[in-house]
Amino acid sequence: MKTGIFVSALASLSLVAGRPLGHRMTKREVPQEHSHNAILATVQTSLQTNNPAGISDSVFGLLGNAAAAGGAGTITDTECLQQATADQAFTNAKAANDVTGMTAALIYRALERNTGSVGLQSNSCTSIQAANPEIAAVSQHQDPASTGAAATNKAIVLALAQQIASIGGNAQDALQSGTFAPGQIGDPTAKGNTCDVADDTAGCIVSQNLLVDDATADEINAAVAGGAGTAAAGNGTAASSTAPFSNDTSSAGASSGCSGASSAAPPAAANSTASTGAATGTVDLGDASCSDPAIAFGVGFDNRKEASFEPDDKATFAHGSAQNPGIVANFICDRLNDQCKAPAATVSTCRAAAFSINGQVNNPAAADTFNAALGVTASNIGVDAAAGTPAAAAASPAPAAGSSSSSSSPTSTSSSTGSAAGAGSATDLGSCTDATITFGPAADRANADAFSPTDSNDFNHGSALNIGVISAFICQQLNDKCKASQAAVSACQAGQSASGGLSGQAAADAFNGALAA
Repeated sequence: MKTGIFVSALASLSLVAGRPLGHRMTKREVPQEHSHNAILATVQTSLQTNNPAGISDSVFGLLGNAAAAGGAGTITDTECLQQATADQAFTNAKAANDVTGMTAALIYRALERNTGSVGLQSNSCTSIQAANPEIAAVSQHQDPASTGAAATNKAIVLALAQQIASIGGNAQDALQSGTFAPGQIGDPTAKGNTCDVADDTAGCIVSQNLLVDDATADEINAAVAGGAGTAAAGNGTAASSTAPFSNDTSSAGASSGCSGASSAAPPAAANSTASTGAATGTVDLGDASCSDPAIAFGVGFDNRKEASFEPDDKATFAHGSAQNPGIVANFICDRLNDQCKAPAATVSTCRAAAFSINGQVNNPAAADTFNAALGVTASNIGVDAAAGTPAAAAASPAPAAGSSSSSSSPTSTSSSTGSAAGAGSATDLGSCTDATITFGPAADRANADAFSPTDSNDFNHGSALNIGVISAFICQQLNDKCKASQAAVSACQAGQSASGGLSGQAAADAFNGALAA
């Protein structure tokens, strides 16, 4: 839904606050920074409460680097200005128990930044770590004409929805972060399909009905239900919000009534290289020609030397290989919806599974997780690039959500709140020694148990209500900072997948168990 009650409410708030929506800008790269004015206005109101960095205005975080420098205050890396603005606004809103302000800060963090040409992606912030894990879990939309933008922006919106739900907001409002329809590569004006009206209170992308939804309401519901089970106020309906954001100040750890497990994180399928690839019959895949929507993992696809993912049935699901399984998975989901005419429930399950494996490069368990959700297995297994063994055997399948034991995972070493499973793993973690996750009271979060890295020295990150925020950070650090072995990184990614559908200590145990395997 492109014109939501939330944006109307924010627009009203900005007028009541007397904050002008026009900004004194003399130069901009691509004119679209005012497209989401209501969001900017609310973020600016929160930011002004306490602005130690002296950021001039929230609009500067959406500009290209040269223009952004004019209002960055003490932030020297302009590629981090958007994150820094969102982080401070979120901190201020959180201190005031302002759910609307926190939600606006999260949405602002996900807005597309200006770039110099149509199709050009903006860079990620790498020099500053967000103080709020909710902000750290979100990244900005990319130009819709850039490579892989549809899948990338969908993943961003679904991650945003999980964070909004975790602080007591309406997850459907994540759609308000959407951007425009793709422009034409090579457009000499660099404008694309944008708009930029400084005095449009709601934002011209809303007023002119130009906002393109990156996901459906059902996909957002599935993503939230498949998270760590900490959503406080997701409405659980297929429609967008019918009321402004609630100022509910109850604990973000309160349950929304959804169980920790969902169809987004089903039990992993048994690995079998003898499979025909046909569906088991448990999931309605629509047209009979679409009976094999499985993802295969291995080396040699499209003459690649590195391991990658591709559709098992490339005739029906005609897409090349990719190192990120989310790219292939989202294409398969699109084809199930458009060509195969699969039921909405199947497409929703597919989308949730695709989201859960997005970014799991060189992790064969990602294919297992996706395939299991659709009741299929891949026949084109291939060979794992790191170990030189069949890819299906390179990583243990993720345990079933809610299961207490599995032949592929060790017995949990901890079951008490606030404790971490033991770090006595034979896996080579490089320069780091303890990559486990602890669940329990956190120093940076009052009145709610949360997930945190056990070793805060090697893995310096605040707590989070969603284990996926912490597990993703740990896996990234293992690869980039610790220089851990590929087997360790793969084990971490398998743990990330295994814990995604669980909540509380069970989620921590699943992640830690994968590292100890």
